[in-house]
Amino acid sequence: MKIFLNSKYFIVLICIFICFPSHSKWKKFKENSTSSEYFEVDAIKKVKGIIFAWSMIDYKEPLEDGNLSTKYYSKYDCGQKRFKVITIIKYKTRMGRGRDFEYIKNLDTESEESDWSYPLLGKEDYSKISFVCHF
Repeated sequence: MKIFLNSKYFIVLICIFICFPSHSKWKKFKENSTSSEYFEVDAIKKVKGIIFAWSMIDYKEPLEDGNLSTKYYSKYDCGQKRFKVITIIKYKTRMGRGRDFEYIKNLDTESEESDWSYPLLGKEDYSKISFVCHF
C-alpha cells in the first residue's frame, strides 16, 4: 500500500477524478417541436413515501427572456397522484449548464399545508407522476 501511495499512478488517478466532473444521468421523458423534457434518474430520492426529483426542460430556441433550459425540483406523492414544485432554476444555456442562471424558490412549499397539484388522468403532469414513480 505504501508503494502505491507514493507512486505516480496514484497522483494520476487523483488528477483524473479532479479534472473530470461527474455527470448526472438525464433520462428523456418527452420531446416535441419546441423542447425536450428530462428527469435526473440518478438523483431520485424516496423519503417516507414521497419522491423528490429534478426535472429539466431544454428548449430548442431561446424563450422571450433568453432562457434555454429550466430545472425543477419537485416532490411527488405516488399514492395520491399529486406533486408540488419546490425550486425552479432558469438557465441561459442548454441542459442547465453554466453559471448564468436565475434561482427561484417556491415559497408555497415551505409548509406542509401548502397546496398540491392534482393533475387529471391523461394530462402531461399525470404522466410525469407515473414516470417518476416508476423508479
